[in-house]
Parts: sequence; structure tokens; C-alpha cells
Amino acid sequence: MPPSAASAPRIEPVQLMLAHELVLEQLRTALALGRFRAGDTLPRERDLAEMLQVSRPPVREALAVLASEGVIEIRRGRGGGLFVTSRPADEASKVKLLRENRERLRETFEYRIVIESAAARYAAQRRTRSELADLRGMVTEMQRLSDALASHDDAKLLGDFFAVDNDFHLGIARASRNDWLAKATLAARIEMFRPVGSIFERLEPQANHLHEQIVTAIADKDGDAAARWMSEHIKETLASIESWLQPRSRASREPRR
Repeated sequence: MPPSAASAPRIEPVQLMLAHELVLEQLRTALALGRFRAGDTLPRERDLAEMLQVSRPPVREALAVLASEGVIEIRRGRGGGLFVTSRPADEASKVKLLRENRERLRETFEYRIVIESAAARYAAQRRTRSELADLRGMVTEMQRLSDALASHDDAKLLGDFFAVDNDFHLGIARASRNDWLAKATLAARIEMFRPVGSIFERLEPQANHLHEQIVTAIADKDGDAAARWMSEHIKETLASIESWLQPRSRASREPRR
């Protein structure tokens, strides 16, 4: 007898994505990960089409969607281009955005702890000398940017720090030699950056904390230590976001360097 409707395996309908939706997903990923920040110029339409290996119409459609959402501004004529716009920067808007996404953020960070700790553990066992050198170079660069930001606030330097920090975490995931972990790390960081990426205008004190310990453990091929330091690093980031939402004076709520 055929299985009843209730007991039959459920098969989800296939969802086909149009070309412009795939382009839109790629552009949103780049923006979410801080590859392009407020004030930056995106590559030209023709260059984007070449990078993504598609024709220009789907790129044009995707850009039109981003423009309608206020994510980018399309300026015509001399001196024109595709410019990433600023998001609301007042404190009330930032707090509101975080609170609306608070539960989702908690889940995302818990997921990051599991995924990225595992990636760090395997990276310690499987990394190459070249990958280790790259990770050490990124730690050095983050320290340089952190020192520069300690003396003065600079939006470009801050964007550069977040970009290197992102490359650092994704580099560890790739060094794990596990494609599932690499993809999961990327997905989790995109999810995290959507509400968080525009929040911090200054570098938090713990932002560069424990990177050196993570790399040292990976260099020593100590998987347990690499996983532990990665877990602590992610927990510190979440604690910083949570503390910012606590009811305090206006001055103390603003993210600190």
C-alpha cells in the first residue's frame, strides 16, 4: 500500500534562481563581509560582469535592486560610479537594529563557536607552511591597524581591520581541509555581519584579542588549544555586543576602542 500523506517523505519543491538573483547574492555577500564599506566605489558594471562571468543585463538588474534598497547609489556622468551608501549611524538606530536581531545573533555566535572551533582544531593538524605564514602575516597586519586605530579613529583603517579579520577566520577554515566547515564559516560570518557590520564605528578592545594565541596553537599543531582559543575569542565578541545593549548612560553605550 502507498504510504499515507502524513507518513510519506516530504520533498521540497525545487527553487530556480535567475541570473540576476545569483549576482545579487554575490554582491550582498561582499557587502555583508565588509569587502566594500560606506563611501567605497564598486567596480563598474562591465567589470562586475567580467568578474562574475555573466552578461551585463543581470548585473544591471542586481544593481538596480541594491539601489532601490538604498544600499548603493548610482551616480551618472563625469565622476559618477557605484557608491556604497551609509547606514543610519545614530545610537538609537544602532541599538534598535541589534535588539531586533538579538536572538538571531546569539544563535549565530553559538553556531560560530561550534563551527570555527572545529575548523581551528583541524587547521592545526592540516595547515601548510604557506597557510601558517599567511595567518601570521594577517595577525601582524591586524596589530598594525589596531595600533593605528588606538591613536585616532579612521573609517578606512577600521574597514581594513575588519577585512583582514574576516580573511583570517576564513583562512583558518580553508586550512581545515574540510569544505563543509569552510562553507559554514562563510555563511555564519555573512549572517553575523548583516546586523553587526555597520554597528561599530570604533575598534573594540577585544577585537584583536587572542588572534596570536590561535595562530600559535595552529603553529604548534595543538588542536585542543586552537579550538579553545577560537571559542574564547568568539565568546568575547558576543559579550562585547551584549554589553553594549545593557542600560547605561549614553556616553558609556557608545562602542569604545
